[in-house]
Amino acid sequence: MSGSAPPPPSGDEARWRADARPGGGARPGRGWRRAGWVAVVVLVLVGVVVLATRPWAVDATPVPTATVVAATPSATDDASPDAPTPGPTSTAVSPPGADARFDATTAASLLVTRADLEQAVPAAAAGVGRGLEPGTSTWGLPEGAVVEPPECLPAVTVVTSPPVHHDAQSWGNDEMTFEQDVVVLPDAAAASDAFRALVTTVDACARYTRVVPGAAGTTWTAEPALEGQGVFPAIVQDVTAVTEGVAVPQVTGHLLVGNAVVTWTASAPTAADAQAAHAVLGSSAELSAVVESRALAAVRALT
Repeated sequence: MSGSAPPPPSGDEARWRADARPGGGARPGRGWRRAGWVAVVVLVLVGVVVLATRPWAVDATPVPTATVVAATPSATDDASPDAPTPGPTSTAVSPPGADARFDATTAASLLVTRADLEQAVPAAAAGVGRGLEPGTSTWGLPEGAVVEPPECLPAVTVVTSPPVHHDAQSWGNDEMTFEQDVVVLPDAAAASDAFRALVTTVDACARYTRVVPGAAGTTWTAEPALEGQGVFPAIVQDVTAVTEGVAVPQVTGHLLVGNAVVTWTASAPTAADAQAAHAVLGSSAELSAVVESRALAAVRALT
């Protein structure tokens, strides 16, 4: 090793050596000044960012809101098939001939004809003959006869006191008979009252008997009456008539026409029961329709 002195360290080497000194290295001063500038720069940048974003400010941009518009019903909406449509106002209509006035001259027009029966009643199709002629009978019970119980009298005579006029007839053959009575009252109001009383009697009298001194009596056993479905006030019922032990199925009806009450009875003497009787006579509705059709023609003939 030579004895010459080593060259002095360069500037960088001197700074490295100073930093490597035990106990902390570099001198304070220059290094801290650099760190301070860095901190200042960072703080400035943060401040710029905060001022730019302004997180404390409320967003002034309006929030869009939905506008609800109430729908106005249109004529099309009102005409929806599900919406009820108000119907026409109904008014009570009187049946045809409610004020019709029959008398001794016109009452016979309410009696059915041979052609009426032959066209509508199965057992009459082969022809029917006259039994009782119109104008040959009197109203009421045979002399000395009574009805038991007495309150059932209208079921046999229609009214309890002599009417203004009465007429009757019958048609028949071996399989059927058709009897008909007409009672004429003073006016339509009187006939309506009589018909109402008759209906009440028929409803109350399920079994009644006509007792005739010196002759065979007849007992009727009736089914509940049904209201007619035609244009006139009417009732109809199945009845079984027993005379001297012989039972005959019948269909009986009553019809109110103006100031007249029309009563009819269709019988099937050879039928064993009501079902067999209807097979030869037709249904209750069909028999009622025959009488009603003739009554409607009679009303029209009055005008």
